This record gives sequence, structure tokens and C-alpha cells, in this order.
Amino acid sequence: MASPFRYFRKHRKAFLAVAAVLAMFIFVIGGALSNFGGGPTDSSGRSLGAMLASWDGGSMTGRELDMLTQRRYFISEFLSRLQQNAAFLIQQEGGTPLAPAVPSFFLSEQSNPRDVQMGVITTRILSEQAQASGMSVSDDVINNFLVETGLRRMGNQEITDLLRSMGQGGASGSVDRLFSGLRELLLGNMYFNSYFSTLSNVMPEEKWQDWRRINDRIAVEAAIVPAAQLVAKVTAPTDGELQAFYEEYKDALSGSVNIVFGAQLPSPTPGFREPRRVRVEYLLGDLNAWTQKLLDSVTEEAISDYYQRNKRTQFVKMESSVDLLDEEDSLDEAVGELMEDVGESQEEENSEVEVEEEAADENNESSAEPDADESSDGRTRSPFQFAAFQTEEGEPVDTPEDSDSDVDQSNSSGEEADEEEELEYEPLEDVSDQIRRILATDKAVLEMKDVVEATLSDLQKAYNPYGYELVEAKSDQREPAPPPQELADLAISARETGLAHEMTVLLSRPELADTFVGKAIDARTRNQFVWSAAFGELGLYEPFLAQDLDGNWYIVLKVEDVPTRVPEFDEIRQTVLAAWKGREAAKLALQEAETLAQQAQEAGGMLAQALSDYNYEMVTTDLFSWLSFGTTAMEMQRGPRLGEAPPLEAVGSDFMAEAFELGSEQRIAVLSHDEKNAYVLRLDRREFTQKQLHEKFLSEANNWYGGRMMSMTRFSNAQRLLLGQLMERVGLDLEKLEAYFKENTDQ
Repeated sequence: MASPFRYFRKHRKAFLAVAAVLAMFIFVIGGALSNFGGGPTDSSGRSLGAMLASWDGGSMTGRELDMLTQRRYFISEFLSRLQQNAAFLIQQEGGTPLAPAVPSFFLSEQSNPRDVQMGVITTRILSEQAQASGMSVSDDVINNFLVETGLRRMGNQEITDLLRSMGQGGASGSVDRLFSGLRELLLGNMYFNSYFSTLSNVMPEEKWQDWRRINDRIAVEAAIVPAAQLVAKVTAPTDGELQAFYEEYKDALSGSVNIVFGAQLPSPTPGFREPRRVRVEYLLGDLNAWTQKLLDSVTEEAISDYYQRNKRTQFVKMESSVDLLDEEDSLDEAVGELMEDVGESQEEENSEVEVEEEAADENNESSAEPDADESSDGRTRSPFQFAAFQTEEGEPVDTPEDSDSDVDQSNSSGEEADEEEELEYEPLEDVSDQIRRILATDKAVLEMKDVVEATLSDLQKAYNPYGYELVEAKSDQREPAPPPQELADLAISARETGLAHEMTVLLSRPELADTFVGKAIDARTRNQFVWSAAFGELGLYEPFLAQDLDGNWYIVLKVEDVPTRVPEFDEIRQTVLAAWKGREAAKLALQEAETLAQQAQEAGGMLAQALSDYNYEMVTTDLFSWLSFGTTAMEMQRGPRLGEAPPLEAVGSDFMAEAFELGSEQRIAVLSHDEKNAYVLRLDRREFTQKQLHEKFLSEANNWYGGRMMSMTRFSNAQRLLLGQLMERVGLDLEKLEAYFKENTDQ
């Protein structure tokens, strides 16, 4: 039987997605309410009454799992509506809803039905353990939970009305269903939280380890021993060995990846199961191509008008107001010259700068208003204004002191003339093409949006009856009718609309995620990528509207969905043989690297000198850390992830553990995570000495930016380990569950 911790780590989203709600931690099992497909069906060949999960003192049949899963969705939907209604009432009164100080049992919108089912099983086991430990949840506790979830604004009558509106089994039946489900959830939450104090403690030594893994950086010299170069030395296997190798890995997916501290690394484990693949067809609204089509439609008048309205904000020559400075010129002199250019003088006294502006030009003959010296404010206005204080034509907006009715405005036209003289603009002929593209792009954005929305509406109308046909065909266990022509042949829509028409080959999940269309995101909700929808609940020929970061539109249809399969041994014999030889070659590469490491240690000095007789590539890495938060805000929010050691590839956690324990005189051998290369390593340099690291740690241990996140990561790992241990203790039959999910869910 597989290790429980390994299995639960594999299904970590299902077993423990931890949410913090005002210092209370709960596990939340995710799923999309509208997308659940139910429990096992008759077509699966499994009886609903058959036992699918068992543990010490308990078990669950397929029918029970189906009922409990539906109840879990019902509870999540009810609690969500309860809190939304309460928040709406508070907002109507001008208040701000605050998160209640109780566990949140809402289901996430990111997880699938399998995750919800695993959550139901886990909740049942934890609630039984709680009751065996003497814990209980009374009706009063549940009522208080509902009041708090309703933000103390929803009374018994409102709660009863909401239950009645959801109308499942009548009011009394809904109450029983709600209370029984919440009792289990609260019991499971209480039992799991009873371990909270043990899990949340972080010892000083652990803080030091966390800090060092982010802040300690090293560089290593490496000799690279490729396993591929040693394949020829591998002895051919017997038929029995090859057949046994196939049987061992036939159910593992080929080309899979491992998530190691947040980093995706190629898996070293061979796999012969072909992954599920889909083919998508789509209409593409290419913004660049559409813009190119519209360039000739932009008139010279429109270009000139845009130039006049925006020249002050977009087309001022950078050097027009300030002469280029010699190296000897000071910053004070530069500022002084700038202020003089716009009619202002600057005086500095006791470190406080007071700007006194000269009165307006008395000889200004172009104004019909009173003379400037009669104004209550004789200051001239600087031509440099924030865009927010400019009118549509680019003119400065009057500030409050300028808008007084007694203020003399006679200098305005003179100032504008001065501004025109002081500011030098890019000539219209030099920026005409740039403006033309800007205006064409604006037109393309609006036109494409209209075309795409109209096309999507037509395709959706064609899909709606066909979608019902698909549901009925699945229910009747028959082949569905072919799709209507509008969906089956997108080329028709492409010719009518001017949108491009493209189709992919059959692609696996990671392959589709690596394409432009796969990376596009749902244009309506902005929370689902095309690749996720295609391998999720998107039906065949169901239109899906998406957009990428460049503003291109995609109307995507999944036109083929090929399930996962395990090829017969004879069908892929050569593939199995190549994988077997690759595994054996990795062992030889590690042996070779160990021999080289011993030789290099005896010789001392750099690897390039000690191993100069061998034809292996020698590199020295950049400085790297064991873990990294990345460099952008988004990367930091995702938490720590395994560092990289360029130019070495696929370095894993074993590599990091060995590299950061290297002494100055040590030479070691280690395999890459994917076992494609063996590395001989020598410490090249450390960014900081051990003493410097200690001093830096002591100075910032309690306030460094990653401390809280590292503690949360440690806590989350401890929770996963605890949950695995609890499930192992009750003897949950993981193999039976795994077999069930393989039968009833796509791989």
C-alpha cells in the first residue's frame, strides 16, 4: 500500500485547503457549485450500494457519498446566500460588512467534484473521531453559528424563509439536512483545531532555517554528466524484466511533472498511460491584424485633431524647456534655469523654499480684460500640469485661487503664447504614423468587441438546443447527434465576420496550457483559463469567450476530447525499452559522478583543473538560494518556491540540501530531479560568511518580509502531515478510494 502521506500530499487540495478566519483555521474542500456531476452513475458499472471507502469503525457506500456530497453543496449554497443577504442589508444602511468570527464552510470555486467528495469522507472521519473523544455540538451552537454567519442581521424568520426558498424536502427536511451537515462540519473542525497549538509553534531553530533558506546564497562549480551519454553501456533487459517494468509504470501518466516547493520539475518516474487530450477550434480576433486593416480609414483631419488635443501631454520634446546640462552644472542651477524659463524666481532661505512669481506682462495687448496688476493674484501659471488637471483639449484647469471672480484674467492669452514659445513639440509629420496607429487601434478594439459579441451570441443560440441533446444522449447511453453546422464549421463564421479561424492538434493539459489560446482567460469572470475550462466542465462545442493580455479575443470550442488510456505492452514496447534504459543510464551517471567527485577531492582545486582529462561540460552557477519568493509582487504572494541554479537544469530539493551543506574542501555527486544529469559539485563562493548571516538574522529575525509567509508554509505542511497521519491511524483504505476515483473521474 502506498504511503498515506504521499497520497494525501498528492491530493492536498482535497484533504486540506486551509483558510484563516479571524485566527480560526479550518479545512475547506473546493468545488464549483454549478458544475458538480454527481456521484457514481449506473454506466460506471458500480452499484450505488457498493462500499467504496472503509476505515476502522466506519464505511461509506456510493449512495451515501452521493447524498452527503449533495448535502455539502446545499450547505455551502445556503451559507453563502445567508451571508450575502446580511451583507446587502448592512450596505443598504451605509455600513461595512465584516467577516464573522466563525469558520467559513463555503466551497471554493476552483476545485472539482472529486475534491468535494474527498472532503465529505474526511469530514465524516474527523467528526467520528471528535465524538469518540467526547466532543459534541448542540443545537444552540449551530444556531449561534448561523446567527454569526448571518452577520447578526438575519433572525430566525429570515433564516427559515431562506431555507424555504431553497425548497429541498420541505422546511423541516431542509432544517434537518442543514443541522446534521453543520454538526459534522463543526465537529470535524473542532477536532482538527484541537491540534492547533502543537502545529502553530515555530522554534527559534526553525525560524533560523526558514530565514537562511531565503537569504543564504551560494554559487557552485559543476561538472555535468549526462545520462544520455551512458545509454550505450546499459545491458539490454530480459523480456521478463521489461514486462515487469511496464506493469510497474503503466498507470503513471507519461510526461508528468512534480511540484517541488512550488516549482514544476519534470518527473523522474516513467509513465506509459497516455494523458487525456483535447482538440480546440477557435475564432481569433487578432487586435494587431484588425488594427492594420483600419489604418487607411483614419483621416488626416482625425490625426491633426488628435495631435492638437494631446500635443502638450504626448508630443513635447523632452529638451524643449531645459537646456542640456554640462557635467559641472549642479541640480540647483538646473532648477533655477527651469523656473526662470517659465517666468518664476526661486529663493532659498533657512532650508525653506518660497516661490514668488513676477507680475504679468503689462504690455500684453491681446487681452481685453483688466490689466494684470489689478488682479488679486499676480502669479503666473506654470505650463507643467498633471493630466488630471487638464481639460479634454489639454488646457490647464483653473485652480481654486484662479477662479475667484475678482481675479484678473488678462494675462491668460499672453501666457499661452509664452508657453507655445517655450514648449517645443514633435512635428506632426514625425508622429503622424504613431497617431494613425493609436486611432486605428481604438477603432479596432470597439469593432472587434461588437463583432465578437454578436458572433458569440449566434453560436450560443446554436449550442443551447444541442447542449440539451448531449445531456439526453448521455442519459440514454447513446451517441449524440452531430452538432449544427454553425458549430461544426467555424470557417463559416470566420468568412462572415473577418475573424481568423484556427484549430489545434490533440493536446494534453500542459501542452494546451503552453499555447496562446490556452493562456487566454475567461472574458466574463476573469478567473478561468482556456486550458482549465477545456479539461474541466466545458462541453463539446460549447462556446467559451476568452481574451489574452494583448487584447486578442478567442471564441473557443472544444471539438474533441480523447480520454486517457493505457496502451498494450506490444504497442509501446520500444517506448518501454527506452524508458528502462534511461533509468539504468541515470544510475550509471551517478556512479560516474561519484567516481569523479572522489578524484576531484583528492586532487583539490577547481573541478576544471582536477577533471581536465574528461570531456564533461564544466560550469559555474550564478548565486542562488535554496528557496525564493521571486521578484514581483504576484510571485511573492504565491509564497516560497524552490530556487534555481542557472545554468543547471531541474535541480531539486535533494540538490539544494546537498549544495548548501558543502564545505570548502568537499566534492560531491548528486542527480538532477529528472535524473537526466548527474552533477559533480564544488562550492565556488558564498555571498555571506556564517558570522554575517547570524548577524543579519538577529537584526531582522522578527520583522523580515518573509517570516510570516514561511511560518504559514511550515504550518500548512504540518497540517497536511497531521491529516495524513490521522487517516492512516483510522486505516482509511486509500487504494479502494483511488480505484473509485479512477473509474469515475477523468485523469
